[in-house]
Amino acid sequence: MATISGTVDITATPAEILAVIADVPAYPQWSAVHKWTSVDRWFPDGRPQRVSMGVSAVGLTDTLELDYEWTVRGVSWSLVKPTLQQKDQRGSYSITDGAGVSHVRCELSIDTAVPLPGLLVRQVMKKAVTAGTEGLKRRVESLR
Repeated sequence: MATISGTVDITATPAEILAVIADVPAYPQWSAVHKWTSVDRWFPDGRPQRVSMGVSAVGLTDTLELDYEWTVRGVSWSLVKPTLQQKDQRGSYSITDGAGVSHVRCELSIDTAVPLPGLLVRQVMKKAVTAGTEGLKRRVESLR
């Protein structure tokens, strides 16, 4: 399983950042890899539990069904069932609160369903993590 991570500092509280991450239907507005998203099942607190999404990066497209798990300082997700492109996917956001600035770490691990060149897999994952950090930062800070 290939793993990549990225970090970003965001001028916002962890709660503000998590609210943007929980707004799954808005992902296509700030993440270049998300083409469409929907929430299939909700937790009682109103956060997404199971989501479906269409993603595309570096010419590869896929349709994912993910389960989310939320904490006070982050969220993690896992692939519900294999897809045409992926046998497994696991990811997370973890947030450390600072003095008006939160440090966000995004980690993504993917196990491809078909053999792909390592360079291509790294490019796809880098694009996803960049969208998940820099795109998240722009979105959160634009809503303040």
